[in-house]
This record gives sequence, C-alpha cells and structure tokens, in this order.
Amino acid sequence: MHVEDIKAALRKQGWTLTSIAKELNIGTSAVSNALTRQRSRRIEQVVAGKLGLPPHEIWPQRYKRGGSIGVSGR
Repeated sequence: MHVEDIKAALRKQGWTLTSIAKELNIGTSAVSNALTRQRSRRIEQVVAGKLGLPPHEIWPQRYKRGGSIGVSGR
C-alpha cells in the first residue's frame, strides 16, 4: 500500500499517527518513518492491527512469501 493510502485508512478508522505514537509512547516521526522507510516490526504490527490486515499485505516489499520479514520474493 502507498503510505498515503495507509494514513487515509487509519483516519477512516479514527486513528492518526499522533494517536498511535501516544499509544506506543514514541514520537510521531517514528510512526511516520515506519510507514515509509524504516522497518519497525512493533509499529507495523500495531498499524496492521488497527487496519485489520496482516503486515505483509500492507508492506509486501518488506516481507518474504509467507509473511516473514525479509526481501520479497527471496
């Protein structure tokens, strides 16, 4: 998913990056970075849970087949 699609889906569920950051007791920039480039399994799992999707469906490029972390297709 594109990062803007993720943010829009979160907003539709009543969440913002700030509210997720507060829940996790981290900075908003950490959540933003996890959505765009920096991998954080913890943040990815929380975001995915809020969207009702497994992380590998949101970030397929970050996961191998079967949902394990790694480079897709390897």
